[in-house]
Amino acid sequence: MVDWEKFRAMSDEEIRAHWAWDKDMTWPTAEELAEFDLVLPAKARREMAAQAEKASDDTARDMPPKEAAE
Repeated sequence: MVDWEKFRAMSDEEIRAHWAWDKDMTWPTAEELAEFDLVLPAKARREMAAQAEKASDDTARDMPPKEAAE
């Protein structure tokens, strides 16, 4: 079982030191990190789309009708 509170309290250096014994564990270099693509889970993408739609609906409600601007 993982003690998440203890884990969250650790610095990156402490985490790396604890994992240093595992020879299969490697940290990506800055160059490798630059090549990574962020992939969001489907649920997160749906939630972001819903928030964006709600925000655009809210913005549209705050604006006068197009005819009024002419």
